[in-house]
Amino acid sequence: MKKYSRRLFLQQSITAAASFSPLLGILDALGQVEAAEINGRYKAIVCVLLEGGADVFNMIAPTNQSTYNDYRQVRGNIALPRNSLLGFAHANNNGNNPLAYGMRNNMTRMHQLFAANKLAIIANVGTLVEAVTAEDVLNGAPVPFELFAHNTQRAQWMFGNATGTVKEGWAGRASHAFYASGHPAAAYFNVNIADSNNILQMGGSAEAIHFSEAEISPNTMKTFGFGPMSGGGDLGSVYQALYQAKQNDTSRLMSALANKRIAELNRPIELANLFDNVESFNGFNSGVHEVGKSLGKQLELVAQILSVKDNFPGQPNRQIFFVNHHGWDTHDSDNEHQAGYLSDSLGAFQDAIDSMGLTSQITTFTISDFGRSLTSNGNGTDHGWGSHAFVMGGAVDGGDIYGSMPELRKDSPDAWFDRMVPTTSMEQYLASIVRWFGATEAELRSIFPNYSLFDSNGLGFMKA
Repeated sequence: MKKYSRRLFLQQSITAAASFSPLLGILDALGQVEAAEINGRYKAIVCVLLEGGADVFNMIAPTNQSTYNDYRQVRGNIALPRNSLLGFAHANNNGNNPLAYGMRNNMTRMHQLFAANKLAIIANVGTLVEAVTAEDVLNGAPVPFELFAHNTQRAQWMFGNATGTVKEGWAGRASHAFYASGHPAAAYFNVNIADSNNILQMGGSAEAIHFSEAEISPNTMKTFGFGPMSGGGDLGSVYQALYQAKQNDTSRLMSALANKRIAELNRPIELANLFDNVESFNGFNSGVHEVGKSLGKQLELVAQILSVKDNFPGQPNRQIFFVNHHGWDTHDSDNEHQAGYLSDSLGAFQDAIDSMGLTSQITTFTISDFGRSLTSNGNGTDHGWGSHAFVMGGAVDGGDIYGSMPELRKDSPDAWFDRMVPTTSMEQYLASIVRWFGATEAELRSIFPNYSLFDSNGLGFMKA
């Protein structure tokens, strides 16, 4: 079985990352930094935010009798029955005596994908400002700002940095590496499917394009004459004249506004034929008690867009999709419904990807605000820190757990009180995916400014 041993904890200051940026710029200017790989086959990554903080410790639980007893004791009334878990084995750090775990029994599709080596589990990953152990934290080592706050921790995951010094999404920064501003494909590199909380794609070469359905309707624009390419209309002519006159205005704010508005008005016309011959897919459902646009419908839309990817202007060869699955902040339950619905939705999405022959070209992965507390609050769990993540696709070296599984027991050496201290940083996790996507090591240090403070050898869950 594959394994990734607990990483070496590097004692480096945060200033080392900050001092690297100017050097990277100099090297880039001299042409000594390799560019991102965007040739060859199309690739896309699909980020699924489990908004609210997923209780992953009731999605993956130990099944060995002794470790299960520890888990049951610490989780109390919310512990899952041992005989209900969908079991699998994972080699421990010395490669012997496999440690047994199981998924909860309504995660059948994810369990099947794991068995088919199309799903990997990334253990105990989270936001860090430097590599620390639980003992380090107890002794005063630095932790991320507002560690247990939803909006702050969710933002740090989307910024790809926990120091509070970055205010641009990592997918936005990634766009600089793959497509320069003004490139025909730049406008379609970041694709937003979510209805809220998307700062992941903020900034970059071009603003993320948002889709709410697989349909483009330019008729309204044409009828009222909006946009310089749209034809007649008295009101439209006035707007066109105003915007065109202000495109090169001496006020940078006014010129930026005019150019942005012209691009917005032209886009529906430029994309009028995007969804010609769009494919339809089976198996997606809207779930029950879903808040906002359901995960299934969002992933179905991603699949539909992928089915017509070659219709985009400039034919982008790399795209990042953002999807938001609401409802994981469960202080009064243990995410049972969310876990089952996530499993069903991911299974339907992978089926769609496989049917299009894109199995090894699309990688789907999860992020979440944070993990949950080990102990029950009586009904559910409270805000935590370290969590597990899931990565899916044909390019994933699946069927295993990567990183160090924490000990789920009272007085765990991996816990700060009853919150797990991450043993893998979000930078290590995300960089492994973006490296497969085509970014160079120098670009990874630019996309994830704190990346150099952690072991950069890679976690090994993506195939070469």
